[in-house]
Amino acid sequence: MLLTKNLSFESDKGTLFEDVNISLDGAAKKRVAIVGKNGCGKTTLLKLLLGKLEPYSGSVNCSHETISYLQQDTTFPDMNVLVGEYLESKLEEEWMTYKIEMVLDEVGLPNDIQLQQLKTLSGGQRVRIAFAELLLQEPTVLLMDEPTNHLDVDTIEWLVSFVKEFKGTVAFVSHDRHFINAVSNQIWEITAAKKIEVYGTNYDEFLVERFHRYEKALEAFEFSMREVTELEMWLRENANHPKYKFTATVGQKKKALERMEKRTPPEPVADPRVKMKHLGAAEQGTVMTLKVQEKLFGSKSLLNDVYLKIAAGERILIRGANGTGKTTLLNIIAGEDKEFAGDRRGRDGLKIGYLHQFCNLLVKNTVLEEFGRSTNMEYNAGRGMLAQYLFPAEYVDERIEKLSFGQQRRLELAILLANKPDILLLDEPTNHLDIFLREDLERFLMAQDRAMVIISHDRYFIDKIGITREMSL
Repeated sequence: MLLTKNLSFESDKGTLFEDVNISLDGAAKKRVAIVGKNGCGKTTLLKLLLGKLEPYSGSVNCSHETISYLQQDTTFPDMNVLVGEYLESKLEEEWMTYKIEMVLDEVGLPNDIQLQQLKTLSGGQRVRIAFAELLLQEPTVLLMDEPTNHLDVDTIEWLVSFVKEFKGTVAFVSHDRHFINAVSNQIWEITAAKKIEVYGTNYDEFLVERFHRYEKALEAFEFSMREVTELEMWLRENANHPKYKFTATVGQKKKALERMEKRTPPEPVADPRVKMKHLGAAEQGTVMTLKVQEKLFGSKSLLNDVYLKIAAGERILIRGANGTGKTTLLNIIAGEDKEFAGDRRGRDGLKIGYLHQFCNLLVKNTVLEEFGRSTNMEYNAGRGMLAQYLFPAEYVDERIEKLSFGQQRRLELAILLANKPDILLLDEPTNHLDIFLREDLERFLMAQDRAMVIISHDRYFIDKIGITREMSL
C-alpha cells in the first residue's frame, strides 16, 4: 500500500497542502482523479507519492507496490532508435525480451512495430509505446500527469479503455472532464484550505457533492458566527459582573471566543471565480464567407474545396485528425494566413477574436503592458478588468514569462473579450485552464450570441457548449 501520514509541503509561494492522509492500494483497483486550481500542487503531490520530492513534514510510505509514472508530454531521448531496441533498453535483464511482445499486445500494437523507428510513429502510437514501457515494470499503481494532453479523440478513447482494463490502481491529474467521467470512481480535490477532500464519485457527481459540502460548511460557519455574537454580548454584560468576575467562566469564554474568531468562511463554490461580462447583442446575418480551393503545406495539398459560410450565433466545430489542417483553416478565417487559392469575405468592420492554441503574448511585457498594448484600454480601466480575471494589483506588473500556463490563458481571454469581437475563433480553448476555470468559460460562451468556430478535443466542453454545426476535414 502507498500511504501518506500527516503529509505537508511548502513551496517558495507558501503552503500547498498540509496534514494529508490518503492511500492507494493496487489490489483495490481505484481510479482516482486529482483535481484543483492551477498551482494548487497536483503534480507536486504525484512527485511526493513517487518519492521524487521530500515532504516538509509527515511521511510517504510504500510497501508491496510497484509504482510507474507517466509524466506530462512524454518524449523519447533518441527518435532514430528502433521501437524494439528502445523497449529492450528498459528491461531489467536481457533474457526478458518475451515481455515486449506481451506489453505491445496490451497496448494494441502489432509485434512488427519493433522494427520501426520511433520518429516514424504517429502521436497516438508514441503514447502507446510510452505505456508499453511502463507495463514492462509490471506496476500495481500507475500515476499519470495530464495523460490526454495533445491526444486526438481516437487515442483518448483508446486510453479510456486501457485505464479501465488496467489490473491495478490508477491515480492521475487531468483537466479533461470527459476522461475523468469515463474512468474515475474517486476524486481527490486539493482545496483552498490546503486540504485534500476525497469524493467517491465521478466528475459530474463530484460537482453536486462538492456544492452540498460547501452549503453544510457555510451553514456551520454562520452558526459559529452567531455563537461569536452571543459570546461577545455575554462578555460585555457579565465580564465585570460580581457573580462572574473572579470565576473561571469568563476566562473560558474568552478563550472560546479567540478560537472561534480564527475561523474563516469556506471558499464559495456556486459563485464563478471569474466574472466574464456578456459581450452584448450581436449584429445578425452572415459574418463571413470563405472558399478555399487549395492550401499547400510545402508541396503537400493540405486543404481542398473547403466552403464555409458563418452566420451570427453559430457554433461551428471543426473536426479532423491531427495534421488535417484545422488550425490552418482558423488562421485563414482570421486573416493571418493569406497564402491560399480561394476567396475570404467578411462583413464591413468585422472584429475577430482569436484564441490561439499556444501562447501568443509578448512574454517580456508585464501583464498590464500587454493588456494595454492589445486593447488600447486606459490604465485604470485596464487594472479593473484584469482584476475580474484574477489579476490583483500584485500581479499586473509581473512579466508574462513568469506566469503559469493557466494565468497566461486567462490574460489572453481578458484581451480577447475586452475587444468585443463579432466572431470568436477558439483553438483548443480549454488547454491549460484549470478544471474550474473551464466551467466559467463554458458558462460565459453559452450566454453569448457571437459566431464561434471551435477546435477542441475536450469532449465535455463540446457537449456542453451547444455546437450548432460540425465540419470535418
